[in-house]
Amino acid sequence: MNVILLGGSNSVLKNGLRIGLENKDITLHNYALGLSTSLQNLYELIRHKDTINKSDFLISESNINDYLSPMSLNIILRNIDYFYEELYKANKITIVLIFPIPAYNDKSKAINEAHRKNCTHYGFNLIDVDLYYQKNNLYDFDQNYNFHPIPLGMQELGKNIIKNLHSFKKSKENIIYSKRKYRIFAPSNLTKMEHKNSFFCEKTVKIKASEKIIFPKEFKNYQILGIHTWNHTNLSTPPHAISSISIVNSSFKLVKNFGLINTFQDIQNEKAICDEQTFLHVNTQIIKQSEESLGSNIANEKTPRLDYVDLIGILLLENDNNKKIECKNYPTNTHDSLIPPIAFYKELALEYHELKKLNTQTFLQSQNHNLLRFLNHKGLKNEYEIFIHQNNKLYGASLRIKERLSYKLGEIIIKNSKSYLGYFKIPFELRKVKKDHFKNQKEQKDLPPLKAYADYKQALIAKTHLSYILGNALLQASRTPFKIGYLSLPFKLRKIAKNYKKKF
Repeated sequence: MNVILLGGSNSVLKNGLRIGLENKDITLHNYALGLSTSLQNLYELIRHKDTINKSDFLISESNINDYLSPMSLNIILRNIDYFYEELYKANKITIVLIFPIPAYNDKSKAINEAHRKNCTHYGFNLIDVDLYYQKNNLYDFDQNYNFHPIPLGMQELGKNIIKNLHSFKKSKENIIYSKRKYRIFAPSNLTKMEHKNSFFCEKTVKIKASEKIIFPKEFKNYQILGIHTWNHTNLSTPPHAISSISIVNSSFKLVKNFGLINTFQDIQNEKAICDEQTFLHVNTQIIKQSEESLGSNIANEKTPRLDYVDLIGILLLENDNNKKIECKNYPTNTHDSLIPPIAFYKELALEYHELKKLNTQTFLQSQNHNLLRFLNHKGLKNEYEIFIHQNNKLYGASLRIKERLSYKLGEIIIKNSKSYLGYFKIPFELRKVKKDHFKNQKEQKDLPPLKAYADYKQALIAKTHLSYILGNALLQASRTPFKIGYLSLPFKLRKIAKNYKKKF
């Protein structure tokens, strides 16, 4: 069976999704590219049309890079609709993955809803990992992966997809779509060179600063949507060098920067429409770009500029009738049961972390106790404390805050609020934690004040964590006369959790 994979770096990562999809019975064609949006997926559908026609399944993920794109939200949402319509035209069994975006805001919501809406409209198979993360409060746990959700978990998801290919359904039939027509332009009069590494292999054409590339007249009235480049380099090329190109005609001037990596950049300018005199050239002088590029640092007068650009292709569009997708129903063709138990992985990881932390703390406390006994025996304890105060910066304020009773109580509430059995256990676990906390308080008496720590300001962030806020509310309720605060506490905790979710 032939499987096509479209997406960003999550489909390229070592030990990630693609490894799970690789199977002896599967021929995997991976057209994913890091730091690229849904528009790059569309571009790959166009230029690999013959291979895709012979395929059996299409797998797509792009929502995270859509979120990271510097383009305006309207352009991003427009390109998502463009892509899904072309995906539907491919007429293959299609599986869409929506990965978690660790930034719960209006932009992420709009982008994820655009993907869900299109899946519903066309009847694509949907695996909504982002929704799974929402339901299981996994955003905080996953934030260290920098927009790459647990690679080994995604590898397991890939394996589950391959094992269950028989369960995926065909798309809806007879959906009316637009007459949009896409073309890819690369100068045919220039020599093509092969550029490859361990993962990519592309044919590029080198456009030098002295050359002026005129767009063929057949592209008159076509809109420029995106540009694909991959600059050849050598050992003397500065790693942060850029190519700057201009595309110009009587109606517009577009200036765009490209780094050294294999990259596809969306075009923001909706007026970038070809006429009979549209041309492209390379800028060697310092010219400010007219729009930002995804993954490229903002250039300044010190940024080295190449006197060439290695072009792979330019995506163009004819006949955009601005067809809008209107769909208020929720996706029904979902396969979220294939998502591995990441919430369970989280509990295992946290349990391991707590055990390691406890062992480390016990060891350090024991060593410190022995050291102080020895110094006291030698009459050096006071001199040692003065030396430490004068020469060492203290760190660990964040740990101190997390060791407070309010934080511990909040962690118990969150941990046990995911099941009915958990709710029943909360009072007993709270009592146990409170008892253990006061038992160990004696060891904390001689510690310096929090403000003495070098990381005090960073540690204050821990006070904004949901665990701390919930635990603090519980302690406040316990201090009210006759503990009357307990009556309204469940409603207060629910409101805190709801407001926290909206904020983060």
